[in-house]
Amino acid sequence: MALSVQTNNAAITALKNLNTNSMNMNNSLNRLSSGFRINSAADDASGFAVSSKLSAQAGRLKAASQNATQATAMVKMADAGINEIQNMVNRIQTLATQAASANNAGELGKLDAERVKLEAQINKIASSTTYNGVALLNGTGGATATGAAALGTNGVAAIKVTNGSLVDMGASYTISLTAKGAGTTSDLTVTNSTTGQTQTVTGVTVPAAGATTDVSFASMGFTLTVDSTLGTAAVTAGAVTLTGNNSSFQVGADNTADNQVSVNLGNSYTTTALGLGTVTATGLQTANSDLLTQAHAQAYIDTAKTALNTLVTQRADLGATQNQLGFVQANLATSIEQTTASVSAIKDADMAAEMANFTKNKILTQAGTSMLAQANQAAQNVLTLFR
Repeated sequence: MALSVQTNNAAITALKNLNTNSMNMNNSLNRLSSGFRINSAADDASGFAVSSKLSAQAGRLKAASQNATQATAMVKMADAGINEIQNMVNRIQTLATQAASANNAGELGKLDAERVKLEAQINKIASSTTYNGVALLNGTGGATATGAAALGTNGVAAIKVTNGSLVDMGASYTISLTAKGAGTTSDLTVTNSTTGQTQTVTGVTVPAAGATTDVSFASMGFTLTVDSTLGTAAVTAGAVTLTGNNSSFQVGADNTADNQVSVNLGNSYTTTALGLGTVTATGLQTANSDLLTQAHAQAYIDTAKTALNTLVTQRADLGATQNQLGFVQANLATSIEQTTASVSAIKDADMAAEMANFTKNKILTQAGTSMLAQANQAAQNVLTLFR
């Protein structure tokens, strides 16, 4: 081998190996400190792509699991309210059975008074049971509206229920307005001629042109949104209808029907919906809807039985939904577990193997540094020729 001063091939080779070993040592150090085998796309392009998609999927699955948990809580809250209504309907059946017997003829007024209070409480529970602002038992949960073209007449800009959708006013509802112009005040009265229910909100300021004002009719379960054209005439709002009373819950990672669960929250559990006794606009009970006579009480036994059958059938559907959501949560837990394990298998570092690589590369780097120094010293052998 020729002796050369211009080029030190041994030093170049030692430097190349030193740089390679140093880079490998740094890579091992990076993996050991982060715990990941893949820290950038350059480490493993295909592994990075697959693990990134799986990580995103795991995130969506965790969110879906949370949705399923909240959906279960929502259904359980509805079921709890229905349970109390069912208990009261059972009590009403007992009262009707007692009132239907001649031996209790002198106690009919007391028995009916308890029935009236129980049915009033049923309506309160049906109207007040909500989850995060969504009504669960008054028939408006999950509803959307169609045919709202009639809105805007006499300043009625929108009719909203507690979950933000439009309410089916129906032909039995009338809205009486007394305002005459922007800046004035109005008394708004809504009446349901079927149930006799009515509510008046006084002192509503008519909004300026282009603005709207929300007026809450809480006891009736909706809000009127009015604008500056609020007029004096009575309005019959019968053009707005509700459709699709199913609430949809996202319980999967993808936007498909198989990743969603629909819960029917469109059933109403008010006394009117259950067919129990109702009060007319004059405050009198409708025919055969009280316990004030033995004949009425006998008829009311069948009324209460029908109400209970309706309630139990609808409650059974909610129970089936709870079971469905339970299985969904169990499946999601397994999916999250397996997806996370897949990401770990692809992305996580084998700490034992990496420590071995780090030790090996550290030794090679130290050896390479020493050999580079020896190679640099070798060129000095040329000086011996000049002695």
